[in-house]
Amino acid sequence: MAVNNQCESVVSSEAEIWDQLHTKRRKPIAPEWLYEHYSVDSSRELKLIICEQLGHQGSEGWQKIKTLIETHGVQHEFIRAAGLCHQKEAFRWLLSLMTDQQEHIDCGDLAEALACWGAEIPEQILISCILHHSQKVQLSGVAMLNFRSYRLSAKELLNYCDMALQRNIDSINLEVIRILQRRDEDQISERLYKLCIEGSDATSLSALKALGCMNSATSRQCLKRLSETLSERHKKELAVKQLSQQCVSMQQD
Repeated sequence: MAVNNQCESVVSSEAEIWDQLHTKRRKPIAPEWLYEHYSVDSSRELKLIICEQLGHQGSEGWQKIKTLIETHGVQHEFIRAAGLCHQKEAFRWLLSLMTDQQEHIDCGDLAEALACWGAEIPEQILISCILHHSQKVQLSGVAMLNFRSYRLSAKELLNYCDMALQRNIDSINLEVIRILQRRDEDQISERLYKLCIEGSDATSLSALKALGCMNSATSRQCLKRLSETLSERHKKELAVKQLSQQCVSMQQD
């Protein structure tokens, strides 16, 4: 009976906290209130939302998260909050966890939290994430590359992208294509052309659309070749459509 009463107390307390969170959701919640209402015994969902709210409050939120880490050790929700707060100290803490690679810490959670720091991530960690066997970690590695891409030459970017494309997984390929389509260098158009030829249906169609977005002389040449050589009707029709749209855009310019 005592155990049942204790469970009912926890549920009741959580319900009250959720009510407060919903009531306060239209304005920032004080970090002190969030800190006071965090409990390691709360449900995973509640712990996560409290720490996410702290993470969105920058330096003030990070100070509270640091105190929670000192009290409760490394927890999934603290890693999430550290990635949201955009504080250099939080970045260094996450990097130290990634370097230590402790078994009880989810590498996927760490990679996700570090993704927004892609421009500053050490290259060794970036490459290890891009080549990781876990799709979750690899997607985070590609997200890191996205934040880093503006600093890279076309050749450097393609070297990283080719690493990510090695396993030929559609979800990874599509994220890589989204990065490539924002560039207009000739070698990037040619790499997308290759994906149109060699990729799965989903990858090929995405690469075709990416070429259509680029609107460069080389992308038009690639689309023209594809419209003449692709054997599958739906892909050929898409190549023709993308090419015609680029031609219309040229005339309007």
